[in-house]
Amino acid sequence: MADKSGQTILVVENSTVQARIISEHIQSCTSFPTRICASLADLQTILENGEESVFLAVLNLSLKDAPNGEAVDYILSKGVPCIVLTATFNTELRNRFLEKNVLDYFDKSNREDMDNMVDLIERLWSNRNCKVVIAEDSSTARRVMLRLLQQHNFTVLEAANGKEALEQLERHPDVKLLITDYEMGEMDGFELVSLVRETHSKETLAIIGVSAHSSGALTAKFLKNGANDFLNKPFEVEEFNCRVSKNLNEIDRIHAIKEAHQRDFLAPVFNRKYFIETGRELHNQAKAQGASLGLALFSIDGLGAVNAQYGLDAGDAALLRLAVCLDHHAGNWDIVARNANKFYVLTIRQGTEDFVQSLEAVRDEFAASPVRRHQTAFTVQASFVYSAKPYESLDAMLAALEG
Repeated sequence: MADKSGQTILVVENSTVQARIISEHIQSCTSFPTRICASLADLQTILENGEESVFLAVLNLSLKDAPNGEAVDYILSKGVPCIVLTATFNTELRNRFLEKNVLDYFDKSNREDMDNMVDLIERLWSNRNCKVVIAEDSSTARRVMLRLLQQHNFTVLEAANGKEALEQLERHPDVKLLITDYEMGEMDGFELVSLVRETHSKETLAIIGVSAHSSGALTAKFLKNGANDFLNKPFEVEEFNCRVSKNLNEIDRIHAIKEAHQRDFLAPVFNRKYFIETGRELHNQAKAQGASLGLALFSIDGLGAVNAQYGLDAGDAALLRLAVCLDHHAGNWDIVARNANKFYVLTIRQGTEDFVQSLEAVRDEFAASPVRRHQTAFTVQASFVYSAKPYESLDAMLAALEG
């Protein structure tokens, strides 16, 4: 995912204390850089001069030089997404916010609301890489959902019926959310959900059923057919946004748990279990396609001596440094994994000569990169062995290199 450091969140608040609290909370929870604006005039100066690449703005509704929400109108006129902070709330204010298409509104005096605000900011960032299919035969209803989803940075794919929705899913296998109406021509929502669940699990694709029929039986049938959630039409904007976020957060949570079981506990690479399981699949794939498969083992020379001289933390720092160097050259590799003091590199996409050259580049970069631990800096060497011979199995290939 892209680096957040190039994107700024503007905190528009005339109270110095409040601005600092809000800004520090955003920075600590999201890693976004923030910039404080104490007035509408400050905000105008920043945006007119193009000083910042602004991701969104968090605004106090009432500023000294903009007591009636003028800052909200201004920021939206510049095409900058906006979250409103307020110390008071009523139905009239809520309706004003929604009419202006602000992302959401929060009570700045409520800690839970502030936590919900940073959750929304993180969701808006991750939504940039998230695709959603809307299956809805009513163009009006489709436009409403399209606007709400695009406002939250989703890539939205439209379908007028279940058949078109299946076609969109086939063209875009990375879709994470399907929102489907019940009554549609050619294929209704029930049939669509049932067919989708034959190929997409709840852990990879969330489905929200929607309908103007408020029957409890309809809701139950959607859920029994495989939908994750259900929404009655007409719905409130906040309810729609909350249900979308809740279902995607659940998918992300499951993905994070699975990834934690696949990742190494020390270095940002895969663990040995994942390497063996996935590597065997890649080996079989390479055999079936008649393709070459390259396997390399990297290790740090004299790691025991490093541990003895500088301490075990220094040895871990050296392993982390080697992992970073491997990552710099991993574009054409399929797996990088670690087991104890060895790193495994596996590729079916890179020819032998290029593979060896990239491994040598890692070795040279690591040798030239000081390893730093506390106040200590030292250099250490790494070496590798590799094979591109067509062994009968990955296990045999690995045994030959480790023998």
